[in-house]
Amino acid sequence: MRAAKLIGLGIFFSFAGFVMLLVISIMRSGIRIETGPSHATGLSAMVVGIIETLFNPLTSLVIVIAFVAATWLTRKTSKRTSTS
Repeated sequence: MRAAKLIGLGIFFSFAGFVMLLVISIMRSGIRIETGPSHATGLSAMVVGIIETLFNPLTSLVIVIAFVAATWLTRKTSKRTSTS
């Protein structure tokens, strides 16, 4: 049961971190109105933001931190329940 809890929490924390990185990436790029050649907006900009976030080294760091946090949280709760 503890392993399932660890994997579930790790995936949840990783997904939450990925969504935060994706939102930051999209907000950082923004949509600007320029007089020169226009940049891709809409769906293609979203796809590029997702691809950029997937291959960003920060994504790997977020995944590792998420699983460490999940491990810490499951161990902390299992020690609390076993001593009571």
